[in-house]
Amino acid sequence: MKKKLRALLSGTRTGRKIGVALVLVALLPVIFYTANELSSLSSTEKLIQSIYSKQLDVILFSINQYSLDAAQSWSNEINTLLLSLHPSQLDSSTQIFLFKTPSIRGVLYTDSIGRSIKYMTRRDQNRKEKDEEKIALALSKDSVVLNKLLHYATSGYRKIEPIMIGDSISDRYVLLAFTTKSKYRNQRIAGFMIDTKSFVDGVLESRLVQAAADEFQLAVFDNRNKQIIYSTSATEIQDLEQERELWLLPDYRLGIRLKGTSIEDLVWERSQRNLIIIILLDIILIGAVWILYRVIKKEVELVRLKGDFVSNVSHELRTPLSLIRMYTETLSMKRITTEKKKQEYYTTILNETERLTRLINNILNFSRMEAGKKQYHFSPTNLNEVVVGVMNTFQTHLQHEGFVTKIKFAQHIPSINGDSEAIAEAIINILDNAVKYSGDERFVRIATGLSGTRVFVEIEDHGIGIDIQHREKIFETFYRISTGLTNNVKGSGLGLSLVKHIVDSHGGNIEVYIEISKGSTFRLLFPFFLNQKGS
Repeated sequence: MKKKLRALLSGTRTGRKIGVALVLVALLPVIFYTANELSSLSSTEKLIQSIYSKQLDVILFSINQYSLDAAQSWSNEINTLLLSLHPSQLDSSTQIFLFKTPSIRGVLYTDSIGRSIKYMTRRDQNRKEKDEEKIALALSKDSVVLNKLLHYATSGYRKIEPIMIGDSISDRYVLLAFTTKSKYRNQRIAGFMIDTKSFVDGVLESRLVQAAADEFQLAVFDNRNKQIIYSTSATEIQDLEQERELWLLPDYRLGIRLKGTSIEDLVWERSQRNLIIIILLDIILIGAVWILYRVIKKEVELVRLKGDFVSNVSHELRTPLSLIRMYTETLSMKRITTEKKKQEYYTTILNETERLTRLINNILNFSRMEAGKKQYHFSPTNLNEVVVGVMNTFQTHLQHEGFVTKIKFAQHIPSINGDSEAIAEAIINILDNAVKYSGDERFVRIATGLSGTRVFVEIEDHGIGIDIQHREKIFETFYRISTGLTNNVKGSGLGLSLVKHIVDSHGGNIEVYIEISKGSTFRLLFPFFLNQKGS
Protein backbone atom coordinates (compact mmCIF):
# COMPACT_ATOMS: atom_id res chain seq x y z
CA MET A 1 0.00 0.00 0.00
CA LYS A 2 2.76 2.44 0.94
CA LYS A 3 4.72 1.58 -2.20
CA LYS A 4 1.68 2.27 -4.38
CA LEU A 5 1.05 5.56 -2.64
CA ARG A 6 4.67 6.60 -3.16
CA ALA A 7 4.46 5.62 -6.82
CA LEU A 8 1.23 7.59 -7.25
CA LEU A 9 2.71 10.67 -5.60
CA SER A 10 5.85 10.29 -7.69
CA GLY A 11 3.74 10.17 -10.86
CA THR A 12 1.85 13.28 -9.79
CA ARG A 13 5.09 15.15 -9.09
CA THR A 14 6.46 14.04 -12.46
CA GLY A 15 3.34 15.43 -14.18
CA ARG A 16 3.73 18.72 -12.36
CA LYS A 17 7.40 18.94 -13.30
CA ILE A 18 6.48 18.36 -16.92
CA GLY A 19 3.86 21.12 -16.68
CA VAL A 20 6.39 23.56 -15.20
CA ALA A 21 8.96 22.61 -17.85
CA LEU A 22 6.43 23.21 -20.62
CA VAL A 23 5.56 26.59 -19.17
CA LEU A 24 9.23 27.54 -19.08
CA VAL A 25 10.04 26.11 -22.51
CA ALA A 26 6.93 27.22 -24.41
CA LEU A 27 4.93 29.86 -22.57
CA LEU A 28 7.86 32.08 -21.59
CA PRO A 29 8.96 32.45 -25.24
CA VAL A 30 5.33 33.25 -26.07
CA ILE A 31 5.32 35.97 -23.40
CA PHE A 32 8.65 37.36 -24.60
CA TYR A 33 7.47 37.23 -28.21
CA THR A 34 4.25 39.05 -27.33
CA ALA A 35 6.08 41.71 -25.34
CA ASN A 36 8.59 42.18 -28.16
CA GLU A 37 5.84 42.40 -30.79
CA LEU A 38 3.86 44.90 -28.74
CA SER A 39 7.00 46.98 -28.20
CA SER A 40 7.85 46.75 -31.90
CA LEU A 41 4.27 47.60 -32.77
CA SER A 42 4.38 50.66 -30.52
CA SER A 43 7.70 51.76 -32.03
CA THR A 44 6.36 51.25 -35.54
CA GLU A 45 3.25 53.28 -34.84
CA LYS A 46 5.36 56.06 -33.31
CA LEU A 47 7.58 56.03 -36.38
CA ILE A 48 4.56 56.22 -38.69
CA GLN A 49 3.15 59.05 -36.60
CA SER A 50 6.51 60.85 -36.68
CA ILE A 51 6.87 60.45 -40.45
CA TYR A 52 3.32 61.66 -40.98
CA SER A 53 3.86 64.62 -38.64
CA LYS A 54 7.01 65.58 -40.52
CA GLN A 55 5.14 65.30 -43.80
CA LEU A 56 2.51 67.72 -42.51
CA ASP A 57 5.26 70.04 -41.29
CA VAL A 58 6.79 70.03 -44.77
CA ILE A 59 3.44 70.93 -46.34
CA LEU A 60 2.82 73.75 -43.86
CA PHE A 61 6.40 75.00 -44.29
CA SER A 62 6.04 75.01 -48.08
CA ILE A 63 2.91 77.16 -47.87
CA ASN A 64 4.58 79.62 -45.52
CA GLN A 65 7.60 79.72 -47.80
CA TYR A 66 5.35 80.31 -50.79
CA SER A 67 3.71 83.31 -49.11
CA LEU A 68 7.15 84.67 -48.15
CA ASP A 69 8.40 84.24 -51.72
CA ALA A 70 5.40 86.23 -52.99
CA ALA A 71 6.12 89.04 -50.51
CA GLN A 72 9.81 88.97 -51.44
CA SER A 73 8.87 89.33 -55.09
CA TRP A 74 6.75 92.38 -54.27
CA SER A 75 9.52 93.91 -52.17
CA ASN A 76 11.99 93.41 -55.02
CA GLU A 77 9.62 95.18 -57.36
CA ILE A 78 9.20 98.14 -54.98
CA ASN A 79 12.96 98.30 -54.40
CA THR A 80 13.48 98.46 -58.16
CA LEU A 81 11.03 101.38 -58.39
CA LEU A 82 12.87 103.26 -55.67
CA LEU A 83 16.25 102.73 -57.28
CA SER A 84 15.28 103.49 -60.86
CA LEU A 85 12.65 106.23 -60.69
CA HIS A 86 12.58 109.92 -59.88
CA PRO A 87 10.32 110.79 -56.93
CA SER A 88 7.92 112.47 -59.32
CA GLN A 89 7.42 109.15 -61.09
CA LEU A 90 7.08 107.04 -57.95
CA ASP A 91 3.41 107.76 -57.30
CA SER A 92 2.18 106.70 -60.70
CA SER A 93 4.37 103.58 -60.76
CA THR A 94 3.17 102.64 -57.29
CA GLN A 95 -0.46 102.99 -58.40
CA ILE A 96 0.26 100.69 -61.33
CA PHE A 97 1.80 98.20 -58.90
CA LEU A 98 -1.27 98.40 -56.63
CA PHE A 99 -3.56 97.85 -59.58
CA LYS A 100 -1.66 94.68 -60.52
CA THR A 101 -1.61 93.42 -56.94
CA PRO A 102 -5.17 93.46 -55.49
CA SER A 103 -4.05 91.62 -52.34
CA ILE A 104 -2.15 94.74 -51.24
CA ARG A 105 -4.28 97.45 -49.66
CA GLY A 106 -1.57 100.13 -49.80
CA VAL A 107 2.19 100.81 -50.07
CA LEU A 108 4.21 102.64 -47.40
CA TYR A 109 7.44 104.56 -47.76
CA THR A 110 9.14 105.93 -44.65
CA ASP A 111 12.47 106.76 -43.10
CA SER A 112 14.49 104.65 -40.70
CA ILE A 113 12.58 105.90 -37.65
CA GLY A 114 9.11 105.76 -39.16
CA ARG A 115 8.31 109.47 -39.08
CA SER A 116 8.45 110.66 -42.64
CA ILE A 117 5.53 108.61 -43.91
CA LYS A 118 4.35 108.42 -47.49
CA TYR A 119 1.39 106.10 -47.91
CA MET A 120 -0.29 105.34 -51.23
CA THR A 121 -3.52 103.43 -51.69
CA ARG A 122 -6.39 102.83 -54.08
CA ARG A 123 -8.84 103.81 -51.37
CA ASP A 124 -10.54 107.16 -50.98
CA GLN A 125 -8.75 110.05 -49.29
CA ASN A 126 -10.68 109.76 -46.02
CA ARG A 127 -9.75 106.07 -45.72
CA LYS A 128 -6.16 106.83 -46.64
CA GLU A 129 -5.81 109.36 -43.80
CA LYS A 130 -7.20 106.88 -41.26
CA ASP A 131 -4.74 104.22 -42.46
CA GLU A 132 -1.85 106.68 -42.16
CA GLU A 133 -2.82 107.52 -38.58
CA LYS A 134 -2.93 103.85 -37.64
CA ILE A 135 0.37 103.15 -39.38
CA ALA A 136 2.10 106.08 -37.63
CA LEU A 137 0.77 104.89 -34.26
CA ALA A 138 1.88 101.32 -34.90
CA LEU A 139 5.37 102.38 -36.05
CA SER A 140 5.85 104.56 -32.98
CA LYS A 141 4.94 101.66 -30.73
CA ASP A 142 6.88 99.05 -32.66
CA SER A 143 10.23 100.76 -33.23
CA VAL A 144 11.94 97.51 -32.26
CA VAL A 145 10.82 95.96 -35.54
CA LEU A 146 12.29 98.87 -37.53
CA ASN A 147 15.61 98.58 -35.68
CA LYS A 148 15.63 94.86 -36.35
CA LEU A 149 15.12 95.46 -40.07
CA LEU A 150 17.95 97.99 -40.17
CA HIS A 151 20.23 95.60 -38.30
CA TYR A 152 19.55 92.86 -40.84
CA ALA A 153 20.16 95.34 -43.65
CA THR A 154 23.66 96.17 -42.36
CA SER A 155 24.41 92.45 -42.61
CA GLY A 156 23.28 92.44 -46.26
CA TYR A 157 19.99 90.64 -45.59
CA ARG A 158 16.64 92.15 -46.48
CA LYS A 159 14.06 90.61 -44.18
CA ILE A 160 10.29 91.13 -44.20
CA GLU A 161 8.68 91.65 -40.80
CA PRO A 162 4.91 91.84 -40.11
CA ILE A 163 3.57 94.76 -38.05
CA MET A 164 -0.03 94.63 -36.81
CA ILE A 165 -2.08 97.74 -37.64
CA GLY A 166 -5.24 98.49 -35.62
CA ASP A 167 -6.61 96.99 -32.41
CA SER A 168 -10.07 95.54 -33.08
CA ILE A 169 -10.62 92.19 -34.76
CA SER A 170 -12.82 93.69 -37.46
CA ASP A 171 -10.40 96.57 -38.26
CA ARG A 172 -6.95 95.00 -37.99
CA TYR A 173 -4.46 94.71 -40.85
CA VAL A 174 -0.90 93.58 -41.41
CA LEU A 175 1.92 95.81 -42.59
CA LEU A 176 4.77 93.83 -44.17
CA ALA A 177 7.81 96.05 -43.62
CA PHE A 178 11.23 95.68 -45.22
CA THR A 179 14.35 97.80 -45.86
CA THR A 180 15.02 99.34 -49.27
CA LYS A 181 17.83 100.85 -51.25
CA SER A 182 16.79 104.30 -52.38
CA LYS A 183 18.38 107.28 -54.08
CA TYR A 184 16.98 109.33 -51.26
CA ARG A 185 18.35 108.88 -47.81
CA ASN A 186 15.11 109.57 -46.02
CA GLN A 187 13.35 106.58 -47.59
CA ARG A 188 15.02 103.54 -46.02
CA ILE A 189 11.93 101.41 -45.19
CA ALA A 190 8.89 100.38 -47.22
CA GLY A 191 5.95 98.12 -46.59
CA PHE A 192 2.70 96.62 -47.86
CA MET A 193 -0.60 96.98 -46.09
CA ILE A 194 -2.18 93.52 -46.48
CA ASP A 195 -5.88 92.73 -46.62
CA THR A 196 -5.76 89.25 -45.04
CA LYS A 197 -8.76 87.74 -46.83
CA SER A 198 -7.57 89.04 -50.18
CA PHE A 199 -4.04 87.82 -49.52
CA VAL A 200 -5.26 84.29 -48.69
CA ASP A 201 -7.72 84.16 -51.60
CA GLY A 202 -5.49 85.83 -54.14
CA VAL A 203 -2.04 84.49 -53.22
CA LEU A 204 -2.33 81.33 -51.10
CA GLU A 205 -5.46 79.68 -52.50
CA SER A 206 -3.83 78.05 -55.53
CA ARG A 207 -0.96 76.78 -53.38
CA LEU A 208 -3.32 75.46 -50.70
CA VAL A 209 -5.40 73.58 -53.28
CA GLN A 210 -2.27 72.14 -54.90
CA ALA A 211 -0.84 71.00 -51.54
CA ALA A 212 -4.16 69.50 -50.37
CA ALA A 213 -4.76 67.52 -53.58
CA ASP A 214 -7.08 64.58 -52.82
CA GLU A 215 -5.36 63.57 -49.57
CA PHE A 216 -5.48 66.52 -47.18
CA GLN A 217 -7.71 69.31 -45.92
CA LEU A 218 -6.05 72.72 -45.37
CA ALA A 219 -7.62 75.67 -43.58
CA VAL A 220 -6.61 79.21 -42.61
CA PHE A 221 -8.32 80.57 -39.51
CA ASP A 222 -8.22 83.66 -37.33
CA ASN A 223 -6.62 82.57 -34.07
CA ARG A 224 -8.33 85.36 -32.15
CA ASN A 225 -11.94 84.33 -32.75
CA LYS A 226 -11.30 80.81 -34.16
CA GLN A 227 -13.09 81.61 -37.39
CA ILE A 228 -12.06 79.83 -40.60
CA ILE A 229 -11.50 82.34 -43.42
CA TYR A 230 -10.54 79.77 -46.03
CA SER A 231 -10.64 75.95 -46.34
CA THR A 232 -9.93 73.64 -49.24
CA SER A 233 -12.98 71.59 -48.16
CA ALA A 234 -15.53 71.74 -45.36
CA THR A 235 -13.87 71.09 -42.01
CA GLU A 236 -13.86 72.17 -38.37
CA ILE A 237 -10.93 73.68 -36.44
CA GLN A 238 -11.08 70.91 -33.81
CA ASP A 239 -10.58 68.32 -36.56
CA LEU A 240 -7.27 69.77 -37.69
CA GLU A 241 -4.38 67.51 -36.71
CA GLN A 242 -1.56 70.04 -36.87
CA GLU A 243 -1.41 73.84 -36.83
CA ARG A 244 1.31 76.35 -37.59
CA GLU A 245 1.43 80.14 -37.43
CA LEU A 246 1.48 81.93 -40.78
CA TRP A 247 4.79 83.78 -40.88
CA LEU A 248 3.42 86.91 -42.53
CA LEU A 249 0.04 86.90 -40.72
CA PRO A 250 0.72 86.53 -36.96
CA ASP A 251 -2.98 86.55 -35.99
CA TYR A 252 -3.72 83.69 -38.34
CA ARG A 253 -2.87 80.01 -38.30
CA LEU A 254 -2.68 77.32 -40.94
CA GLY A 255 -4.11 73.88 -40.10
CA ILE A 256 -4.03 70.53 -41.86
CA ARG A 257 -5.61 67.09 -41.55
CA LEU A 258 -5.83 63.88 -43.54
CA LYS A 259 -8.95 63.81 -45.68
CA GLY A 260 -11.46 61.15 -44.61
CA THR A 261 -9.97 59.00 -41.84
CA SER A 262 -7.35 60.70 -39.70
CA ILE A 263 -3.86 59.27 -39.30
CA GLU A 264 -4.67 58.62 -35.62
CA ASP A 265 -7.63 56.51 -36.69
CA LEU A 266 -5.54 54.67 -39.27
CA VAL A 267 -2.78 54.03 -36.74
CA TRP A 268 -5.34 52.94 -34.14
CA GLU A 269 -7.04 50.56 -36.59
CA ARG A 270 -3.69 49.13 -37.64
CA SER A 271 -2.62 48.75 -34.03
CA GLN A 272 -5.90 47.04 -33.14
CA ARG A 273 -5.63 44.70 -36.12
CA ASN A 274 -2.04 43.78 -35.31
CA LEU A 275 -2.89 43.39 -31.63
CA ILE A 276 -5.75 41.03 -32.49
CA ILE A 277 -3.40 38.98 -34.70
CA ILE A 278 -0.82 38.80 -31.89
CA ILE A 279 -3.51 37.75 -29.39
CA LEU A 280 -4.80 35.06 -31.79
CA LEU A 281 -1.25 33.78 -32.29
CA ASP A 282 -0.79 33.72 -28.52
CA ILE A 283 -4.04 31.81 -28.09
CA ILE A 284 -2.97 29.31 -30.76
CA LEU A 285 0.47 28.90 -29.17
CA ILE A 286 -0.97 28.54 -25.68
CA GLY A 287 -3.53 26.09 -27.04
CA ALA A 288 -0.75 24.12 -28.71
CA VAL A 289 1.21 24.11 -25.44
CA TRP A 290 -1.87 22.94 -23.57
CA ILE A 291 -2.48 20.15 -26.09
CA LEU A 292 1.19 19.19 -25.91
CA TYR A 293 0.98 19.17 -22.13
CA ARG A 294 -2.12 16.97 -22.23
CA VAL A 295 -0.48 14.58 -24.69
CA ILE A 296 2.72 14.33 -22.66
CA LYS A 297 0.75 14.00 -19.45
CA LYS A 298 -1.30 11.24 -21.04
CA GLU A 299 1.85 9.52 -22.26
CA VAL A 300 3.40 9.76 -18.80
CA GLU A 301 0.20 8.38 -17.33
CA LEU A 302 0.24 5.61 -19.94
CA VAL A 303 3.81 4.74 -19.01
CA ARG A 304 2.77 4.59 -15.36
CA LEU A 305 -0.25 2.45 -16.21
CA LYS A 306 1.90 0.14 -18.29
CA GLY A 307 4.25 -0.22 -15.32
CA ASP A 308 1.26 -1.07 -13.14
CA PHE A 309 0.03 -3.42 -15.86
CA VAL A 310 3.31 -5.33 -15.89
CA SER A 311 3.25 -5.55 -12.09
CA ASN A 312 -0.40 -6.65 -11.99
CA VAL A 313 -0.03 -9.15 -14.82
CA SER A 314 3.03 -10.62 -13.14
CA HIS A 315 0.96 -11.10 -9.99
CA GLU A 316 -2.00 -12.42 -11.98
CA LEU A 317 0.21 -14.96 -13.71
CA ARG A 318 2.10 -15.92 -10.60
CA THR A 319 -1.03 -16.59 -8.46
CA PRO A 320 -2.69 -19.27 -10.63
CA LEU A 321 0.67 -20.79 -11.52
CA SER A 322 1.54 -21.05 -7.84
CA LEU A 323 -1.80 -22.68 -7.03
CA ILE A 324 -1.55 -25.06 -9.97
CA ARG A 325 1.98 -26.03 -8.99
CA MET A 326 1.14 -26.42 -5.31
CA TYR A 327 -1.96 -28.56 -5.89
CA THR A 328 -0.23 -30.60 -8.61
CA GLU A 329 2.75 -31.30 -6.36
CA THR A 330 0.43 -32.25 -3.51
CA LEU A 331 -1.47 -34.65 -5.76
CA SER A 332 1.71 -36.11 -7.28
CA MET A 333 3.07 -36.81 -3.80
CA LYS A 334 -0.17 -38.72 -3.03
CA ARG A 335 -0.77 -36.83 0.17
CA ILE A 336 -4.50 -36.56 -0.58
CA THR A 337 -6.30 -39.79 0.17
CA THR A 338 -9.99 -38.94 -0.17
CA GLU A 339 -11.63 -38.71 -3.58
CA LYS A 340 -13.65 -35.69 -2.52
CA LYS A 341 -10.51 -33.76 -1.63
CA LYS A 342 -8.82 -34.83 -4.85
CA GLN A 343 -11.83 -33.65 -6.85
CA GLU A 344 -11.65 -30.31 -5.06
CA TYR A 345 -7.96 -29.99 -6.01
CA TYR A 346 -8.69 -30.96 -9.62
CA THR A 347 -11.45 -28.34 -9.78
CA THR A 348 -9.13 -25.66 -8.38
CA ILE A 349 -6.43 -26.56 -10.90
CA LEU A 350 -8.98 -26.43 -13.71
CA ASN A 351 -10.36 -23.05 -12.57
CA GLU A 352 -6.89 -21.54 -12.22
CA THR A 353 -5.95 -22.93 -15.64
CA GLU A 354 -9.01 -21.30 -17.16
CA ARG A 355 -8.19 -18.08 -15.30
CA LEU A 356 -4.64 -18.20 -16.66
CA THR A 357 -5.94 -18.91 -20.16
CA ARG A 358 -8.31 -15.91 -20.02
CA LEU A 359 -5.51 -13.63 -18.89
CA ILE A 360 -3.15 -14.80 -21.62
CA ASN A 361 -5.92 -14.50 -24.23
CA ASN A 362 -6.60 -10.95 -23.09
CA ILE A 363 -2.94 -10.03 -23.42
CA LEU A 364 -2.67 -11.65 -26.86
CA ASN A 365 -5.88 -10.03 -28.09
CA PHE A 366 -4.76 -6.66 -26.78
CA SER A 367 -1.43 -7.07 -28.56
CA ARG A 368 -3.23 -7.85 -31.83
CA MET A 369 -5.59 -4.91 -31.39
CA GLU A 370 -2.71 -2.51 -30.68
CA ALA A 371 -0.93 -3.75 -33.82
CA GLY A 372 -4.15 -3.55 -35.84
CA LYS A 373 -3.95 -7.27 -36.59
CA LYS A 374 -6.99 -8.44 -34.67
CA GLN A 375 -9.32 -10.21 -37.08
CA TYR A 376 -12.95 -11.08 -36.47
CA HIS A 377 -14.80 -13.87 -38.22
CA PHE A 378 -18.32 -12.60 -38.74
CA SER A 379 -21.23 -14.93 -39.34
CA PRO A 380 -24.91 -15.10 -38.30
CA THR A 381 -24.80 -15.38 -34.53
CA ASN A 382 -27.54 -15.90 -31.95
CA LEU A 383 -26.83 -14.17 -28.62
CA ASN A 384 -28.78 -16.79 -26.65
CA GLU A 385 -26.49 -19.49 -27.97
CA VAL A 386 -23.39 -17.40 -27.17
CA VAL A 387 -24.58 -16.90 -23.57
CA VAL A 388 -25.27 -20.64 -23.20
CA GLY A 389 -21.72 -21.39 -24.38
CA VAL A 390 -20.26 -18.86 -21.94
CA MET A 391 -22.19 -20.27 -18.99
CA ASN A 392 -21.08 -23.82 -19.83
CA THR A 393 -17.50 -22.55 -19.48
CA PHE A 394 -17.83 -20.02 -16.66
CA GLN A 395 -20.61 -21.54 -14.53
CA THR A 396 -18.21 -23.72 -12.54
CA HIS A 397 -16.05 -20.73 -11.66
CA LEU A 398 -19.11 -18.74 -10.57
CA GLN A 399 -20.28 -21.58 -8.37
CA HIS A 400 -16.82 -22.01 -6.89
CA GLU A 401 -16.84 -18.31 -5.95
CA GLY A 402 -20.25 -18.75 -4.32
CA PHE A 403 -22.37 -16.81 -6.85
CA VAL A 404 -26.07 -17.19 -7.39
CA THR A 405 -26.69 -17.00 -11.14
CA LYS A 406 -29.91 -15.99 -12.83
CA ILE A 407 -30.31 -16.31 -16.60
CA LYS A 408 -33.18 -14.88 -18.65
CA PHE A 409 -33.33 -15.41 -22.40
CA ALA A 410 -35.57 -13.41 -24.73
CA GLN A 411 -37.36 -15.71 -27.14
CA HIS A 412 -37.05 -15.38 -30.93
CA ILE A 413 -34.40 -12.66 -30.95
CA PRO A 414 -32.89 -11.92 -34.38
CA SER A 415 -29.41 -13.09 -35.26
CA ILE A 416 -26.56 -10.62 -35.55
CA ASN A 417 -23.55 -10.54 -37.86
CA GLY A 418 -20.89 -11.26 -35.29
CA ASP A 419 -17.90 -13.23 -34.11
CA SER A 420 -19.31 -15.57 -31.49
CA GLU A 421 -15.92 -16.21 -29.86
CA ALA A 422 -15.15 -12.48 -29.54
CA ILE A 423 -18.61 -11.74 -28.09
CA ALA A 424 -18.21 -14.64 -25.66
CA GLU A 425 -14.84 -13.19 -24.62
CA ALA A 426 -16.49 -9.79 -23.98
CA ILE A 427 -19.18 -11.39 -21.81
CA ILE A 428 -16.60 -13.40 -19.86
CA ASN A 429 -14.55 -10.29 -19.17
CA ILE A 430 -17.59 -8.54 -17.70
CA LEU A 431 -18.46 -11.65 -15.65
CA ASP A 432 -14.86 -11.81 -14.44
CA ASN A 433 -15.14 -8.19 -13.26
CA ALA A 434 -18.40 -9.05 -11.49
CA VAL A 435 -16.55 -11.78 -9.59
CA LYS A 436 -13.62 -9.50 -8.70
CA TYR A 437 -15.66 -6.52 -7.56
CA SER A 438 -18.57 -8.20 -5.82
CA GLY A 439 -19.23 -7.56 -2.15
CA ASP A 440 -21.01 -9.75 0.30
CA GLU A 441 -24.02 -10.26 -1.98
CA ARG A 442 -22.72 -12.57 -4.67
CA PHE A 443 -25.29 -12.40 -7.41
CA VAL A 444 -25.10 -12.27 -11.21
CA ARG A 445 -27.97 -11.91 -13.67
CA ILE A 446 -27.53 -12.47 -17.40
CA ALA A 447 -30.31 -11.55 -19.80
CA THR A 448 -30.81 -11.11 -23.52
CA GLY A 449 -33.38 -8.91 -25.19
CA LEU A 450 -34.44 -6.63 -28.03
CA SER A 451 -34.16 -2.81 -27.96
CA GLY A 452 -35.32 -1.07 -31.14
CA THR A 453 -33.14 -2.26 -33.99
CA ARG A 454 -30.59 -3.84 -31.66
CA VAL A 455 -30.37 -6.97 -29.59
CA PHE A 456 -28.52 -6.95 -26.31
CA VAL A 457 -26.96 -9.09 -23.65
CA GLU A 458 -27.07 -7.63 -20.16
CA ILE A 459 -24.90 -8.58 -17.17
CA GLU A 460 -25.95 -7.34 -13.73
CA ASP A 461 -24.13 -7.78 -10.41
CA HIS A 462 -24.71 -6.62 -6.85
CA GLY A 463 -21.12 -5.57 -6.29
CA ILE A 464 -19.47 -2.40 -5.02
CA GLY A 465 -20.26 -0.24 -8.07
CA ILE A 466 -18.08 2.47 -9.61
CA ASP A 467 -17.75 6.07 -8.49
CA ILE A 468 -19.00 8.63 -11.05
CA GLN A 469 -15.53 10.19 -11.50
CA HIS A 470 -14.20 6.89 -12.88
CA ARG A 471 -17.11 5.93 -15.16
CA GLU A 472 -15.78 7.78 -18.22
CA LYS A 473 -12.38 6.08 -17.95
CA ILE A 474 -13.17 2.45 -17.18
CA PHE A 475 -12.98 1.52 -20.89
CA GLU A 476 -9.52 3.07 -21.32
CA THR A 477 -6.56 0.76 -21.80
CA PHE A 478 -4.68 -0.11 -18.55
CA TYR A 479 -7.05 2.04 -16.49
CA ARG A 480 -7.75 0.58 -13.07
CA ILE A 481 -9.46 2.08 -10.04
CA SER A 482 -6.94 1.96 -7.22
CA THR A 483 -8.91 3.59 -4.42
CA GLY A 484 -11.56 2.52 -1.93
CA LEU A 485 -12.84 -1.06 -1.97
CA THR A 486 -11.13 -1.83 -5.28
CA ASN A 487 -7.63 -1.13 -4.00
CA ASN A 488 -6.73 -4.74 -3.23
CA VAL A 489 -8.35 -6.22 -6.35
CA LYS A 490 -5.78 -7.45 -8.84
CA GLY A 491 -6.23 -7.11 -12.58
CA SER A 492 -4.53 -6.17 -15.83
CA GLY A 493 -6.70 -3.17 -16.76
CA LEU A 494 -7.37 -4.71 -20.19
CA GLY A 495 -10.75 -6.41 -19.73
CA LEU A 496 -13.19 -3.55 -20.35
CA SER A 497 -11.01 -1.94 -23.05
CA LEU A 498 -11.15 -5.28 -24.92
CA VAL A 499 -14.93 -5.40 -24.42
CA LYS A 500 -15.28 -1.93 -25.95
CA HIS A 501 -13.05 -2.82 -28.90
CA ILE A 502 -15.09 -5.95 -29.61
CA VAL A 503 -18.45 -4.16 -29.37
CA ASP A 504 -17.23 -1.24 -31.49
CA SER A 505 -15.94 -3.65 -34.13
CA HIS A 506 -19.47 -5.10 -34.34
CA GLY A 507 -21.02 -1.65 -34.82
CA GLY A 508 -22.60 -1.80 -31.38
CA ASN A 509 -22.38 0.22 -28.21
CA ILE A 510 -22.23 -0.25 -24.45
CA GLU A 511 -24.61 1.15 -21.86
CA VAL A 512 -23.57 1.19 -18.20
CA TYR A 513 -25.88 1.58 -15.19
CA ILE A 514 -24.10 1.85 -11.85
CA GLU A 515 -25.08 2.55 -8.26
CA ILE A 516 -22.45 2.82 -5.56
CA SER A 517 -22.64 -0.16 -3.17
CA LYS A 518 -25.58 -1.56 -5.15
CA GLY A 519 -23.87 -3.00 -8.19
CA SER A 520 -23.39 -2.46 -11.90
CA THR A 521 -25.22 -3.38 -15.07
CA PHE A 522 -23.43 -3.60 -18.44
CA ARG A 523 -25.60 -3.83 -21.55
CA LEU A 524 -23.89 -4.78 -24.83
CA LEU A 525 -26.04 -3.82 -27.84
CA PHE A 526 -25.53 -5.19 -31.37
CA PRO A 527 -27.37 -4.34 -34.63
CA PHE A 528 -29.24 -7.24 -36.18
CA PHE A 529 -30.25 -8.13 -39.74
CA LEU A 530 -33.20 -5.85 -40.56
CA ASN A 531 -34.79 -8.32 -42.98
CA GLN A 532 -35.21 -10.91 -40.22
CA LYS A 533 -38.45 -11.56 -38.42
CA GLY A 534 -36.89 -13.68 -35.71
CA SER A 535 -35.47 -17.15 -35.32
